Parts: sequence; C-alpha cells; structure tokens
Amino acid sequence: MHGLINRAIEEFTRATYGDALWTAAATAAGADPRGFAMMRHYDTALTGKMMRELARRLSRSPRELAEDIGAWIAGVPSIRRLLRFSGSSFDAFVAALPEIQGRALMVVRGFQLPALSVSATAEGWTIVADAEPIWIHALSGMLRAMADDYGVLAVIEVAGDQLQVSVPLTAFSEGRPFSISDPLLGVA
Repeated sequence: MHGLINRAIEEFTRATYGDALWTAAATAAGADPRGFAMMRHYDTALTGKMMRELARRLSRSPRELAEDIGAWIAGVPSIRRLLRFSGSSFDAFVAALPEIQGRALMVVRGFQLPALSVSATAEGWTIVADAEPIWIHALSGMLRAMADDYGVLAVIEVAGDQLQVSVPLTAFSEGRPFSISDPLLGVA
C-alpha cells in the first residue's frame, strides 16, 4: 500500500481523535507510532490491521471508518481544490471520476488508486471500483463531502461493490466558493 494512503489514515486519526488514539492503535497493529512515510510502500496487510484496530477502538466498523476518512480527505483544502477542479458541477465531477486514477499517477509516481467506472442510470449513476470493498466506502464518504461542497442533495448508497448515486435536488444549498488557488496564500 502506498504510504500516502497510510499517512491519510494517520492524519485523519490524529486530527479527529488525537495523538493518543493514533499511538495506541498503531502500536497494537504493529505500525511505527511515529507515523508513516508518505513515499514508501507498505504491506497491504498492515493497512488492514490499522483500519481494524482503529475501528475496534472507536466501536465502528472498518467500512464506517473508511467512509469518515473519505469525507475527511475531501475536506483537506489542497485535495478539495484538486477534486473541485475535476468538474464545474457535481454531475461533471461524478462523470470525471474515472480520470482520478490517471491524475493521481501524474501527481505522484507509483500512487495507484483503484480504477473507477461510472455508468449513467435513470436515477443518477452507478460507480464501480476495481478494488477491495473498503475503497467503495471511502469513495462514498468523499462523494458525500463533495455533494455538500457543490450544494447538491445527493443520495449515496453502497450496494455490494458499487455505489448508487442520485441527486434529487441540484440546488439544495449554496455550494462552497471554489478557486484553484489557495485563498490564504494567493497561489495554487
């Protein structure tokens, strides 16, 4: 597993639940409690152990935890800007999801995200990830956060190894303003 994935789990845990939980869970899972190096590759089994240990300590399922992590990642300002750059509307964003895998590889060599396929349905979209089932839960969290960001009411349901996404209201609330540059720094 790419270190960026493990580091995201670590940063989510530290930011949301504190360093003490991270240290205890990392130690119990056999990971270095000092944290993950972003550009290293780790055994996928270690990532699974971390997710199970964190979920156990939080009385959550690993899938619920993955959804929370997905939502948290979409809220990281630099990642949010990259995601929003994928489409001017939620519809365009969802349609562009299959491009995320290639975009990630352009940004970080060796950073292999799962391949995604998006099919239009009468109600919205079906999204399938060519990956472990936990990924679809992380994606559902990210999509929920992005729907809020765009100001749409989206119904996102995990159905086995896929997501069913519908948008009953496209103008549910005022979407968040978007600029590719960092408004605090004035740069991208």
